[in-house]
Amino acid sequence: MRTEIPFRLIGGEQPLIVVPARFNGSEPIECALDTGASHAMLLPEIGARLGVKVEQTREAKGAGGPVTVQIGKAESVALGDAVARDVAILMSDDLERIGAAIGHPLGGNIGHSFLGRYRLTVDYERHILALCTPDEPADGRPARAELPFTLAHPAKPLILIPVDVDGRLFQFALDTGASITVISPEVARRCDVQAASVAGMTGGGGAVAASAGVISSLGIGAVRISRVRVAVAEFLEGLGRAVGVALDGIVGTNVLRRFRLTIDYPAAILRLV
Repeated sequence: MRTEIPFRLIGGEQPLIVVPARFNGSEPIECALDTGASHAMLLPEIGARLGVKVEQTREAKGAGGPVTVQIGKAESVALGDAVARDVAILMSDDLERIGAAIGHPLGGNIGHSFLGRYRLTVDYERHILALCTPDEPADGRPARAELPFTLAHPAKPLILIPVDVDGRLFQFALDTGASITVISPEVARRCDVQAASVAGMTGGGGAVAASAGVISSLGIGAVRISRVRVAVAEFLEGLGRAVGVALDGIVGTNVLRRFRLTIDYPAAILRLV
């Protein structure tokens, strides 16, 4: 199975990928495409309207602090012709705040509980998302970078890759739900990044204190990018503790949109074309 879904980049200088998804056969619901999220998500009122039953309520860890979420299961989630059954769903009002930050209301979020079944390709130039099952042939075009990735934890499946910052190797998450690339204060110190205070970023759970700077060079596999704008934020230490790994940074949309990005979840391979 292969399907293509048009998407929009919404949010100006700090954009998110927004795609139409259907839950339990619903009308299309505007959702962020978020590889940094463990689950698909809905606003609670939409989940209730679509018959997603709340099985439990718990506190989740967001970049900006704790988030109260309801947990349920959708009978089906569909993007284009890709349909997954019995998909775990989180429900939280936090989506309203994220929608307000990008200036566009969001009804949901598509994370690993749906995406982890597929090889997904984000064509930022054409604004097309492709989802393929493993039996479909892979893209035959030569990649500028191709490398394996690991998932932080089965329950917290952040995509982890090695990233070179100014000649030093660090462990970053790759996150289509992050509009800007983020580094920890320790990476900023070791790489002598001069950062200036800025208004807080928007993250799950609330605003995130951050400063802004530029790194001279960022490398992913064989790819090197010069003068990359980054945010410097302390939340990475807490997020790393929550997922059980050392987390030095996050590769966000301001880097990823330069490429045709393929995340092959079944094969655990990342390609940048």
